[in-house]
Amino acid sequence: MYNIFPNLKKQVMGEDYLELDKISVSLPKKMAKLTNELQAFLSYGESDNANLDFKLKKELGEEAYEIDILKDKIEVYASTYNGFFYAIKTLKQIITYLPIKLQTAHIEDEPDLKVRGFMFDISRNKVPKFKTLEYLVDLMADLKMNHFELYVEGFSFEYKSFSEYLTKNAYITVSEYKKLEKYCNDRCIDLVPNQNGFGHMTDWLAKDEFKDLAVLPGGMDLWGSHRAPSTLDPEDEGSVKLVSKMYDDMLPISKSKYFNMDFDEPFELGKGKSEAKANEIGVDELYISFVNKVYPYIKKYNKQPMIWGDVLVRHGASLENMPKDMIYLDWGYEGDYPFDLHLKKLKEANVPFMSAPGTTTWCSWFGRLYDWVENISNAIWNTYKLGGLGVLTTDWGDFGHLQHLGPTLPPLVFTGLLSYRCKAGTIKQVRNYLNKFVFKDKDNLFADILMDASSYYQYEKIWRGNNTVAFATFMYMNYANREVDKVGRFKELMKWSTLSYDNYLVLEDFFKLKKKQVANSKVDDIWKKEMNHSIDMVMSLYHVHIALLDQFKNEEKIKYLEKAKKGLSKSMKDLKKIWLVRNKYSYLDKTFDYYNKAIEFIDAFIADLEGGANEA
Repeated sequence: MYNIFPNLKKQVMGEDYLELDKISVSLPKKMAKLTNELQAFLSYGESDNANLDFKLKKELGEEAYEIDILKDKIEVYASTYNGFFYAIKTLKQIITYLPIKLQTAHIEDEPDLKVRGFMFDISRNKVPKFKTLEYLVDLMADLKMNHFELYVEGFSFEYKSFSEYLTKNAYITVSEYKKLEKYCNDRCIDLVPNQNGFGHMTDWLAKDEFKDLAVLPGGMDLWGSHRAPSTLDPEDEGSVKLVSKMYDDMLPISKSKYFNMDFDEPFELGKGKSEAKANEIGVDELYISFVNKVYPYIKKYNKQPMIWGDVLVRHGASLENMPKDMIYLDWGYEGDYPFDLHLKKLKEANVPFMSAPGTTTWCSWFGRLYDWVENISNAIWNTYKLGGLGVLTTDWGDFGHLQHLGPTLPPLVFTGLLSYRCKAGTIKQVRNYLNKFVFKDKDNLFADILMDASSYYQYEKIWRGNNTVAFATFMYMNYANREVDKVGRFKELMKWSTLSYDNYLVLEDFFKLKKKQVANSKVDDIWKKEMNHSIDMVMSLYHVHIALLDQFKNEEKIKYLEKAKKGLSKSMKDLKKIWLVRNKYSYLDKTFDYYNKAIEFIDAFIADLEGGANEA
């Protein structure tokens, strides 16, 4: 029964059984701190006749272990703290399933990928409380993951040199970071510092002190909206000075030998101030020149840099002029993203590389089930096949970090299970793992409800890259609200993303069923509140689609818009209470601003309909 958790490299089952009443433990002296982990799931006492015996076996690898479940005791072998730690995690799962009687077995195990990581965005208005980070680390430790990053752009980290720009209760403090690092290290997880420093610099460039560093001071139009400046001028020495000072504040406090410098999506590069230089040497070489300018400031702290690979991998740039110790992260978040082609290119370039798939939770409320399953599977399998270092699954918070924590957990668990053991059929274990070990639902249903909800976008019948129709509705209402002809602009943006009435009814029934299932589930109340909040939010946005359908009269359209407005207003009111359970206040007001703009747009839409003819 217990051989499904985890996917073990080798497991030979015997015919006898070991009955456990009370467990006594014997540990090597140098591994004494493992007692804390043992106490988390066992009641044990020291004994001359220990029935759980830990023994050193030097020939085993750093993360490898062996377990012998015998008739009268359990023997555990490893060469390092990490190996013993992972053995304890396996025993925890086995004993959780069979607390009294264990089938005898011999287990040999070690992970398939060296790096099994997760990156959590703390920079799109939402900064987690320390207890939330502890929760994630504990889950990662149970999954035997070993790499954690907090994505930082803007002012979500306590930059001592820029304290005047920090907002109270809206950043991770240095003391919190150090405390989190120890918490991670004790659980065999490397807390790797992460900080963007080329693109994604919008918050910095909004300050008067740094606005002249923008390569395109007026910003640019992108994806249906005007974007504020976000990219540093690589030719301005002030850009190097700013980034190096940020490094001076973050890197010395970290014990990790790695640093994720990001450097993705410098959208304005090659335009504005950089246009002439880009025409002379090319955009890719201009990008590489800035990498080489800041590289010495990373090596100053003996870190090996990690960098997103989009600018170089996707545009055919030569890697010859890049620093030789860079670890390239190929990121892509759709089910059909070509990890096979991109990772092969990095392998052929003879550089260290990793894959970076995504949870798809952002811009969707529930995630996009079929996309994250394919996306993470393709990333891990191709990394394993091509000999990459590992995987870093990312969880972003675009557009105000509107999603709650729950939808992040299924793809996180899937990443942990599959990156540890690249085995076909792993996705089938995710629901069971979540119900048993994460949500602890007595009926074993809540994970099923949550994952089913993340398939809702299939009923929209309109595929959208990196988001869903529900999210596009919210986003386009915000964009349209900036225009003179708000309704006209919204209709233009929604031209190819409007639900039919039949699809609306299917989705309405789908979420009514989810509501009933949530009400009957036996999990902590916060999971229910978060899920109901997301359901209410998505359904409120679907109401807006009725106002775009010609088959309804204006009075009917207004009725649905009023329902949408009422729903959004209630969702905004409920959000604060839910948000503060897991997160600092952060920049919640900025997220509320998205809600308020959507509500303002609905008022404009109603006024437009009230002024029009009441025709079908």
